[in-house]
Amino acid sequence: MNMNNSKNCVVFVCNKTYFTKFLNTCHQLITYGKYKGDICLVIGDELKNDVLLNHQLIKSCNIIIKYFPNISFPEEFLNINNNINNHIDNRHLTKKFQWHKLYLFSTFFKRWDYIFYIDCGVTIFSDISPILNEATENTLLAHSDSYPVFVWDLARQFDKTHSLFQNLNNKYKLDIDYFQTTIMLYDTKIIENDTLENIWKLTLEYPISLTNEQAIMALYFTNIKPLFKQIKIKNEDTYFYDYLSRQNGNKYIMLKSV
Repeated sequence: MNMNNSKNCVVFVCNKTYFTKFLNTCHQLITYGKYKGDICLVIGDELKNDVLLNHQLIKSCNIIIKYFPNISFPEEFLNINNNINNHIDNRHLTKKFQWHKLYLFSTFFKRWDYIFYIDCGVTIFSDISPILNEATENTLLAHSDSYPVFVWDLARQFDKTHSLFQNLNNKYKLDIDYFQTTIMLYDTKIIENDTLENIWKLTLEYPISLTNEQAIMALYFTNIKPLFKQIKIKNEDTYFYDYLSRQNGNKYIMLKSV
């Protein structure tokens, strides 16, 4: 699928803390990435009506600003989630705005054929067309969190010490590969009228995610709607995306951590 022949959009999700990172990644997207299509910045309460949104890059590139209200969690969720045993990085306490990524599956985005979501802070080195051209119908392409050794499974994304984990493990297949939500390239046909609602219900049912939205999205798109596929790793010229550079000398189109 040649995404450049489709109606597509690159999407970022950002709060004030990550605004400078958004500017840097977006600038690289346009310059080094040679991207000329639609760009959408998803914001929450913190940036709504903020003067930061008058930035020249936003104005000159006609970046679409889409506001969604901050996600409000019920007390029952917070009582569990704030006290889980997180062996990874405690982002469930320090980076709750990551849950705003759930809105990526709002029907708002169906006005485009394909969405390419990129985390603010990703470094883009070269033309992103080879990645965009991998867009596949009825599929969510993303990068395995366990690449390249594949020793982690989806169960790792949840607090196994909590009583809810046994129910989760009995109901769903967790001994499988799963994806990072750092970049995601997906056909908007996978977004149905109740997709966002169903992901939210899953969030509330299992408030034991160690990685905020990542665990829940991975659970949804591997078990409930099994549409995740590994995005292509490389072509003959370059690696496409990785969390970090694995070997000196490898060329990458983009990296999360440099």
